[in-house]
Amino acid sequence: MPFHFREPRGAALGEYLRRTAGLARYAPDVIRQFSAQEYGGIDVEDRLGAVTHPVLVLAGRHDRTCVAGASEDMARRLPNAELVVFEDSAHMMFAEEQDRFLATVRRFLDRITG
Repeated sequence: MPFHFREPRGAALGEYLRRTAGLARYAPDVIRQFSAQEYGGIDVEDRLGAVTHPVLVLAGRHDRTCVAGASEDMARRLPNAELVVFEDSAHMMFAEEQDRFLATVRRFLDRITG
């Protein structure tokens, strides 16, 4: 879990763990198996250009798992995408920049649902 935060020993991780204590279930064996099976073969990069609905692409600038450059590439390939990069986050931008994350998602949903 610390690997997914900008500051692996920072306050955001501590706060996240406090808020989710007793709620989250971690299963490293399941994740290991899933990754060994190429995450279920969900690679659809070759079909991004065919997606016609609005897509919100979110990235954490310091993400070590899904680097921001990959999100930028995805947003370029999607015809109707909005890219938002969270400059002070890694993979867990919803925990590290919670207020901005919620405002971004709300704004996007309000815009597309009119």
